[in-house]
Amino acid sequence: MSPYRRVRLLLVSVFLLVLLILFLTADQRRIRNQTIYQKTVEALDAKHARNQGQRDDDGNLFQKLKPEKLRPEDAQAVAVDRPRYDGATVLKGDPDDGKDNSGSVAGRVKVPSAGEKAPAPEQKNEPGNVEVETEFNSILKRSPIIIFSKTYCPYSRKAKYILLKKYSIVPAPFVVELDQHQLGPELQNLLGTNTGRKTVPNVLINGMSIGGGDDIEALDISRDLVPKLQKMVGRRLVEARRVDDNPI
Repeated sequence: MSPYRRVRLLLVSVFLLVLLILFLTADQRRIRNQTIYQKTVEALDAKHARNQGQRDDDGNLFQKLKPEKLRPEDAQAVAVDRPRYDGATVLKGDPDDGKDNSGSVAGRVKVPSAGEKAPAPEQKNEPGNVEVETEFNSILKRSPIIIFSKTYCPYSRKAKYILLKKYSIVPAPFVVELDQHQLGPELQNLLGTNTGRKTVPNVLINGMSIGGGDDIEALDISRDLVPKLQKMVGRRLVEARRVDDNPI
């Protein structure tokens, strides 16, 4: 056999071998693709079946678990959780349920419906506020007349001079020096809230402010201070007179 024929025969053999390999690999790919497709379909069917079964189980959960067939503690737990479970899928404003679902659902905050007043926010007294109010009420019990003052304030000195030196008042006015009191700033803020007057001096009669140093001076000049004390203090006032006047 000539070399030329050998080469041609070899090429033909190689070509046929390549065709055979391509045929076999193509068949294997087709089989593999069919297997993958079949497994995918089976997986989707299984997932759908699981979802359907879960919905059926959820819908019949409390029918399957009847409280009378459970232990007492389990029956109580099922009875307590059932309203929450039944209402978990109902959303507010669902037009199909025909009910007012303004309540909280699955942790949602309750939203008041139209015409319903929103609940007033709870006001909690902080420990510091309670302490200040307690101290303030305790001070008011010391005397019908309270002078909230500061030692360095000239208007405070004027009010104290008139009420403590120029007049004889029984029971005597009680003085609170806010700059020396441990709750001075807090008491002054509370005075501003309760009386509308944030400055000192602040003279209170039975818890009501009658003003500061200039106001007390004006009452003294007009001789209206004693009548005002008699009117506001009432029977608790034993004596109220100017030192240079006769007792009233």
